[in-house]
Amino acid sequence: MKFRSLAAFPLCFAVVFAVVALAAGGDGLPSVLATENEVGKVLALVGCFVAALAFEEGDYLRRAWFYSGLCYLLLLLGDVVGMPFVATHLSTHQLDLAEGSFAVLGNATSVLGTWMLARAWTVAGLEDDDDASRTRGRLLFAAAVTVSLAITGWPLMHDAGALASGDLGASVNIASDLGDTICLALVAPVMLTALAMRGGTLRWPWGLLTVSGIAWIAYDAASGAVELFHVEQARWLIVTEALRGLACAFFFSAGMAQRIAVTAGVRVSVPPPAP
Repeated sequence: MKFRSLAAFPLCFAVVFAVVALAAGGDGLPSVLATENEVGKVLALVGCFVAALAFEEGDYLRRAWFYSGLCYLLLLLGDVVGMPFVATHLSTHQLDLAEGSFAVLGNATSVLGTWMLARAWTVAGLEDDDDASRTRGRLLFAAAVTVSLAITGWPLMHDAGALASGDLGASVNIASDLGDTICLALVAPVMLTALAMRGGTLRWPWGLLTVSGIAWIAYDAASGAVELFHVEQARWLIVTEALRGLACAFFFSAGMAQRIAVTAGVRVSVPPPAP
């Protein structure tokens, strides 16, 4: 029942904020969506750190969850820097540098954490060793890379063109685009881990991580479509923010599910790295 509640929570989170956003109307909409954005990041941060602290110091999965949580912490710090009570004390250059640094570091830790979580099954030596499984894994990963590039390719080319034209601020967007591309592609190995654990308690953390990744794919696709086709953003903001909220909330649920599984004595045994 705990796991099913964790799976249902992100849907409730997104629906509640969508209803509140619709009720708020034009004047109150920005505040509601900004709150949803920040609360979602806080939830993901809490879920990751709760999961990390379930493991002993030095454990592979402790570091994997910690790096994922560090991403959300850095993104939140970047948001704080952009708030008026901080931004007014910084020059434009200092503000751009601080926000850009947090964005780049956040995307770097996101890639590292997602990569480590995606490889947990392999590092533990539990990956299926037959040719059919390896082929299936390669095909799924290739499909994920294709989908990822289809979604993030246009923004990446657009931002690369802006950088070539002398817009140094576009370098931050490029870092974000590359981070999104890699993390979206890593949804495939996370999904394979969830499928490999079917029938066991550990299917819940990796299954919820997979759904979070799919929600991020949907968010990036929707956001890219809005920009590419010049859709009136106000009309789609509630939808795109609901998808981002879903992605963050599912990450929270995955972390909590990992904590419950470890507390119950069920875990992936990942050996420490060789000295």
